[in-house]
Amino acid sequence: MLNEHNRAFKEWALVCDAMKEGLQTVLIRKGGIREEEGVFQVADPEFFLMPTYEHQNPELIQDAFVPLLEESRRIGFDPRSFTIDAYAVVDTVRTCENEEILRKLAGEHVWNDRYLELRLNFNAYDPLYVMILRVYRLPAAMTLPLLPEYGGCKSWVTLDRSLSTAGAAAAIPDSEFQARRAKLLAILDGN
Repeated sequence: MLNEHNRAFKEWALVCDAMKEGLQTVLIRKGGIREEEGVFQVADPEFFLMPTYEHQNPELIQDAFVPLLEESRRIGFDPRSFTIDAYAVVDTVRTCENEEILRKLAGEHVWNDRYLELRLNFNAYDPLYVMILRVYRLPAAMTLPLLPEYGGCKSWVTLDRSLSTAGAAAAIPDSEFQARRAKLLAILDGN
């Protein structure tokens, strides 16, 4: 894990919280409308999780996570800033176009079958990426201004400064992460 970094990945606040709490280990993404170089790529092996509040939809998540989304909405957020409190290291990246395989990953993410179907059908010629992430909780949350260049439908953001990852603690203990990773890889590899 790098000691300092300036890249961030924009994701629903609910997902960032689920990853930070060890409830989710995978991201499923095709990308946004305004991706760097016009297409979604997983070029950064490590990044901060940047919570977003737009597009969070209770109709696209598993029922068990709806109360967490409602709590997040109740607390609210400041549209002029965002808080980073988690860091991710990419463990594995796979592409997947099989909806049945994606459904088998349900225990490792918050989304429901409707969301998976929407992701698969969005930009049908682009691959759907499944990223297994090792997530770390930062020792202190950092609140940053939401600069105009961070906005828009894009996944990756270069922060205006590097942030420290010193003292970050794994969201999931090593042995548990390895067991969950092995199960995910078996599903993704069709075993």
